Amino acid sequence: MSVRPGTLARAQKTASTREQLIDAAERLMCEGGLSALTTQKVAKECGLAEGTIYRHFASREELLVTTLRERLPGEFQPHIDTLVEKAGRGSIEANLREFIANVVPIYSIIAPVLGMLAADPALAARNADALHSDGGGPGRTLDRIAAYFREEQRLGRIPGDVDARTAAGMLVGFCFYRSLIQHLFREDPTQLTDDGLSRELARILGRGVEAAASQPLRS
Repeated sequence: MSVRPGTLARAQKTASTREQLIDAAERLMCEGGLSALTTQKVAKECGLAEGTIYRHFASREELLVTTLRERLPGEFQPHIDTLVEKAGRGSIEANLREFIANVVPIYSIIAPVLGMLAADPALAARNADALHSDGGGPGRTLDRIAAYFREEQRLGRIPGDVDARTAAGMLVGFCFYRSLIQHLFREDPTQLTDDGLSRELARILGRGVEAAASQPLRS
């Protein structure tokens, strides 16, 4: 198949500009949260005209959601990998506390965006379709976290009748709930610092599964 002169170069430039915009959006969100991400700031970060953004994304919201969808797995995965690697080492409570402390800041960024998606069903649907086509989504994240609990089960530190995926859901679900309530109501339902949350949630969940290990399995 022949390629017209300049076609490949234009495609590469388009891809490069798109990645540049996503890089800038990611930096702004991580540094200042959702309110820091404006098209003006993204354009300034990239040294581009603001109109360039709309050649790649239909809106600020589209850019924001795309950034989360494409970069979020890379933010979570190192912490999930570390958690799985710690199976059988130290206490379950300590392992969970470290994981929670690392992901709470990520959920603080996610919660406002998901709240925004709830108000835009069309954008939410496009995002869901894109996630599923890439094999991603919340379910996939839970499966990865559940791998830690399954490995602890294999090592005999958690009984086999503990549902690993439910344990994973409890682990991350409350982190998200707290972040969403903080965003929507400007109050912390736990009245805990981030460190306090990681300590208490890990203590409750960790001691729960460790206590279950001392009980005879149901027949």
